[in-house]
Amino acid sequence: MFSRFFIFFGFLATLTLSAFPQDYHPPVGFKILLSGTFGELRGNHFHAGIDIKTEGVEGQKVYSIADGYVSRIKVSTWGYGKALYITHPDGKTSVYAHLQKFSESINNYVVENQYKKENFEIQLFPPKDKFIVKRGEVIGFSGNTGSSAGAHLHFEIRNTKTEHPINPLQFFDVADNIKPTISKIKLYAIDGSIDREFQDKSYILKKDENQYTIKDEVPIVKGKIAFSISTFDKLNNAYNKNGVYAIKLFIDSNLIYHFQMDEFSFAESRYINAHIDYKEKSLNKSKFHRCYRLANNKLSVYQKMLKQGIVEFTDDTTHLVQFEVLDFAQNKSILSFKVKSTTEQMENENSMTFSPFSQHFSYMKPNLFKDKDFHLHMGNFALYEDLNFEYDQLDTIEGTYGAVHQCHFDYVPVHKSFVISLKAEIPKQLKEKVYVAKVDEKGNFSYMGNIWRNNMLSAKVIRFGNFCIIADTINPIIKGVNIYPGKKINTQTSIKCTIEDKESGIDNFRSEIDGKWILMEYDYKRKLLTFDIPKDFKTGKHTFKLTVSDKLKNKKNYTAEFFR
Repeated sequence: MFSRFFIFFGFLATLTLSAFPQDYHPPVGFKILLSGTFGELRGNHFHAGIDIKTEGVEGQKVYSIADGYVSRIKVSTWGYGKALYITHPDGKTSVYAHLQKFSESINNYVVENQYKKENFEIQLFPPKDKFIVKRGEVIGFSGNTGSSAGAHLHFEIRNTKTEHPINPLQFFDVADNIKPTISKIKLYAIDGSIDREFQDKSYILKKDENQYTIKDEVPIVKGKIAFSISTFDKLNNAYNKNGVYAIKLFIDSNLIYHFQMDEFSFAESRYINAHIDYKEKSLNKSKFHRCYRLANNKLSVYQKMLKQGIVEFTDDTTHLVQFEVLDFAQNKSILSFKVKSTTEQMENENSMTFSPFSQHFSYMKPNLFKDKDFHLHMGNFALYEDLNFEYDQLDTIEGTYGAVHQCHFDYVPVHKSFVISLKAEIPKQLKEKVYVAKVDEKGNFSYMGNIWRNNMLSAKVIRFGNFCIIADTINPIIKGVNIYPGKKINTQTSIKCTIEDKESGIDNFRSEIDGKWILMEYDYKRKLLTFDIPKDFKTGKHTFKLTVSDKLKNKKNYTAEFFR
């Protein structure tokens, strides 16, 4: 005990002495190849670390990059899966996510607490002297847990004080002599025209020897115009299309816009939906970086944003537009083209038509909308810019109660969740079994919520789209993979079951043997629950029981007596 205290005291002393970055040990024991870079565009967030390839397999050793202590451990069905956080003396915290398992001592501590809480999902903050680790010490093994789409190590370095993720490529060399690729360019008629039309326009690019340009066109622009760019980067010995490090926009050699990914805050990460052209992503699966700022975009990743990135063309001359796109290794690609500014009056300039709308929504204020069978309540700053909110009541579809409600358009992003309430005639016996569902273009339903308020069914949502009321009276499905009544388990090392709910979705599960809770690992991607049978498991007859509930409290029990 004394020696542990002595080591810990010495470790704390180094916290104040180390004012410079350590020589970090690589988090893996082989050449670092990346399938994801820091700050690249992901669904509703910027990527907070780097994704390190693990040679296509799980179980690779993962090393602490420096001396430190384990400050946080999290096990989750979603997100980072099994994740470990190590705080270091230089003011940094390293994060290792999607792990298959932790080192033995850490794993034993986690399992002990999972049994105490009788829950697979858990978050722990061990005492600072509980797990003191050394540089290069094995702290876990790579995996595919949580929302990972394949075996890899998600690795982060954070500022311990602010918890801001910072670009790990500042500390590790990754081979890269490949210039970024520029795919597309898009111009926006903010308050003006492009090629004599009052609408946005994309252009096909061609690549000459050393730079890109617009193919066979010179855009004609008038008034307030903005730009966006679709681009990606590749690294040596990897096929993945990764994010870029920096984007600069120049008009006539003047720097208008400069985006650069060194550090950001998790609190601002959802503003990615204002940074990208969300409509392009939703409708065309294309990712464009907006090079101008929407009104409610509070991102801190812009080094420069002159006049919000919007350029006003008010003359009759030709202007040079140039983009510079860089990766972290400073490989640079250039897109250069000319635009022809005009003051020419167009025939249709004063006859612009606008689509009808139901109600104007301000991004700065709370917004309320009420129809006979549909209500919406949205707080202030829930939108990225003002919009003309459109609502329509659509025909009912098979399996729904009441109408389908078109709540604006799915391709318009929302920053904060808002409440919708729907009204319909619901049979009394089904009142506790109905929920608000979002309907996609293929007719699939997604559970949103089921709170009754003032005789209307409410849910908190964070996207526009089509919503309706449906019922779920169907129990979840449980299938024994290697367990069934009467099964004799001799050399078998695990008990496995699959669980599924095709309606509202699984809410929770509980597994027992002989009436006592057991830890079953849940891999939702494979719908698989696994219990590892301990080596000292008693012989004789045992009863396995698994109970699964969905979000409408429909419940399924699976019981099997087995012999060891």
